[in-house]
Amino acid sequence: MQTALYFDPVNFASRITSPALAGFGFIDTTSPPAGIWTTLNQIAGPRTIADDRVRHNNLVPEKGRACPARTQQILDSLRSGAQFKPTF
Repeated sequence: MQTALYFDPVNFASRITSPALAGFGFIDTTSPPAGIWTTLNQIAGPRTIADDRVRHNNLVPEKGRACPARTQQILDSLRSGAQFKPTF
């Protein structure tokens, strides 16, 4: 945990070339949305978002619906042989 404080995922995002889904809450104080947007803008591959308009999902799981729903939709389509095509 102490070592993790030295690493910021945004520094590695430009190396991501695979399709990506990112979920975030607009009032999340654990992972503020500005940092998530910054990271998304660095990803070289295609990407899409699912916003929950809530705080961090583990703090209010009953309100976080968009990201888990979109994740499940993508997984279901991949299981049936479809290709994930991000929209961003």
